[in-house]
Amino acid sequence: MTEATSTVRWAILGSGAIASDMVQILKQLPNCEVLAVGSRSVEGAKRFGDRWGIPRQYGSYEEAASDKDVDVCYIATPSLRHPQDCLLAIKNGKAVLCEKSMAPNDTIAKEIFDAAKKANVLVVHGVWSRFFPAMQKVRQLIDSGEIG
Repeated sequence: MTEATSTVRWAILGSGAIASDMVQILKQLPNCEVLAVGSRSVEGAKRFGDRWGIPRQYGSYEEAASDKDVDVCYIATPSLRHPQDCLLAIKNGKAVLCEKSMAPNDTIAKEIFDAAKKANVLVVHGVWSRFFPAMQKVRQLIDSGEIG
């Protein structure tokens, strides 16, 4: 996000179902623009971009992450790529919202967070399931001593 604008410009890395869900959400939010999509192929990026009205369609994750006009990269690639793609976005000075799982272990997660701190960019791990009502009930049962 530049100082001249308050619009947050997103690149979507990945073109699967979760990426589609996120684009639908972002398009409903004020001050958000889904500017770019990166996929494993130009065809995949075009198909996804045309479906969702995304103007910049890249045939690689690298191209999308390096787009100078992008502020945030949403990582929705296959989960084994998440660490690599988080670091790619961070290297390009982008904030990151990464789908779960972000990393296979705490060592790699620490590497990602250390890189973000060094680059002075925000990294968020999208573990939204913790906010499900069922999870809140489980925490309540554990806290009360009924289970756990």
